[in-house]
Amino acid sequence: MISESEAGRVERADCVEKAVVSAGGQSGTPVPRQLPAPVQDFTGREQQLAALDSLLPGGTTGHRAVAILDGTGGVGKTTLVTHWAHQVQDQFPDGTLFVNLRGYGPSAPLDSAVVLAGFLTGLGVTRDQVPVELDAAAGLFRSLLASRRVLVVLDNAATAEQVRPLLPATAGCMAVVTSRDSLVDLVVSEAAHRIGLDLFGSAESQALLQAVLGPARVDQEPDAANELVRLCAGLPLAVRVAATRVASRPRWWIADLVDEIKEDQLAGHGAGGMVGDAVQAVFEWSYTRLTPEQAQVFRFLGWHPGAEFSVPAVAALCGLKHREAFRCLEALAELHLIEPVARHRYRIHDLLYADARARSRLDTPAEQHAARERVLTWYAYVAQLADQVIYQGFPSLDVKIDWVAPAPALDDRAQALGWLTAEQPTLYAAARTALEWELYTPVLVLAATSRFLTYQPRPLWTVRLELEALGITAARALGDHAAEFLLREFHSETLSTLERWEEAEAGFASLDTPGNPKRYAAFIGLGGVQLKQGRLQRARDYYQQALPLARSHGPVRTQAVIEGNLATIAIGLGEYEQALAHVDRERALRHEAGDQVGYAHSFYRAATARLAQGQHTLALELAESALAGYRELPGTDLLAAPALELAASCLERAGDLARAAGYLERAATLYTDLDLPAEATRERWRDVTARATASPTP
Repeated sequence: MISESEAGRVERADCVEKAVVSAGGQSGTPVPRQLPAPVQDFTGREQQLAALDSLLPGGTTGHRAVAILDGTGGVGKTTLVTHWAHQVQDQFPDGTLFVNLRGYGPSAPLDSAVVLAGFLTGLGVTRDQVPVELDAAAGLFRSLLASRRVLVVLDNAATAEQVRPLLPATAGCMAVVTSRDSLVDLVVSEAAHRIGLDLFGSAESQALLQAVLGPARVDQEPDAANELVRLCAGLPLAVRVAATRVASRPRWWIADLVDEIKEDQLAGHGAGGMVGDAVQAVFEWSYTRLTPEQAQVFRFLGWHPGAEFSVPAVAALCGLKHREAFRCLEALAELHLIEPVARHRYRIHDLLYADARARSRLDTPAEQHAARERVLTWYAYVAQLADQVIYQGFPSLDVKIDWVAPAPALDDRAQALGWLTAEQPTLYAAARTALEWELYTPVLVLAATSRFLTYQPRPLWTVRLELEALGITAARALGDHAAEFLLREFHSETLSTLERWEEAEAGFASLDTPGNPKRYAAFIGLGGVQLKQGRLQRARDYYQQALPLARSHGPVRTQAVIEGNLATIAIGLGEYEQALAHVDRERALRHEAGDQVGYAHSFYRAATARLAQGQHTLALELAESALAGYRELPGTDLLAAPALELAASCLERAGDLARAAGYLERAATLYTDLDLPAEATRERWRDVTARATASPTP
């Protein structure tokens, strides 16, 4: 049945209006500054820094520039571009956009449309205004930058095709792309300037060594320092890992480190992998100096379904307590084997991720399987908890996920949605990985809980579509017909949300099978498709077919959803008494189902009908009842704002312009806080305020 977003979107269809986004964005939008923190001991790369400086647009009429920094993994591309961008971003007063495109690493490269959604929201576009189609989103992005000076940093790109839609087209803007590939197509088609990043020479490696250890310590052992630089083979990542290890042991000599690396190299202890033998020996030496617990955490990171992770996720992955996992991760971060990105959150370089995966062969197949199963189960478990908080009372997958480790705090809708949003890329990777490893139950849960993506920018709705398809595959593998039915319903609902009407109708129609007690889901879905397109009578026909079936076989809340949508249709057709009868039945059913949000919203629906009948006093009482309900329910500001506008209309009819202005001001504030268009409401507030001042309420 069109449980969560179908019903929710139909119910709030009158809450959100389409808005035209101006090239200047919304007033009050903060200037985006998205760069990660720079490293404190950056050194060298003078030639590349000068080359980037030479491409800076000169003044407001300067040219658009595209630079490509290419080089092997671990050569310091991200470090260089982050350092440089921090130095020059004051020359781009309208913002600095940054994204890791994940072109190389454990998870799939980011879709360009998803990246554009993030950029557009950062520039002040509301989520509902972000186009789904890549070309439309790219066009809007270019339009927004037409009157701005913005620096765009596209890190870790996979292909020219991934990058091209993300490039500004305006003089005064600049884009810097990093990649292991030379991206020659961009050089040809976009006149991009290629800046190669080679391995460090001896002098640059020495400079980095001195930056980490201090000149005095390096000058004490010039021969050993030279040999360490040689062993690191000019790879800055290896130099930093080795130097950091020495820096953490003040009593060590650099020569001690060199001797031990050589011994490990001769003994052939390296795990093999993506870097040269000398660099692998540096990684091996650093790894063998970890405690057994730290070493196990590092190895198991190779089984995490993404390069970024939290302490609770690693605790689940490794079967550790939170404090133990945190202690190990901090130790790995101090050694530059991982990188902190936020409080209790870290990232691993893809070379070190590959190294960790290679070292996992030290664990038995059973241990490896257990680690994979724990972390994927944990993500599914927490996602299910978050989903239950957000969609309390909505139809959900009847699948139990085992507890494997504590979940983060998810006390309200804001925390639940915040966790799901932060972990969205990992949840997507986890579902794909779980299906690959034939761990089907986590796939089912991750697919069913992906419905939160409908609250995200529109390009992510297609990610929900893909996850639901994975879930359907998993359900069929398990022979779980109930799960497959629900996921097919969700899948059709997502198609409807994407306005892919024919596919959505076909999907819902396929749920109408003889003897199926949940046939009502097909008619509810088909009714929703028609209602969204404004075909009120056809929508009513489907809902009227669904209602007796839902009364016989469906949950109470489903009956309430049908009654509510029939009320909306009746209001649209001007049949206000019939609408009120539907609302009365809806309200009783919402109360019985414990659906507090729907119960409060039923008063808003009734107020709309009463106001249309000219009964503004009664309409105001009903609108106030809706607002009182919303005040008790976190996360209902999107419903409260139009209810405030409706109450203001009632007060205008009554001639109480001062109170009406106050309600409109509150509504405009809520829309602004929600990052939704507020100017029309604010203009109405100004008009009512002016009239109230000219003619005070008696």
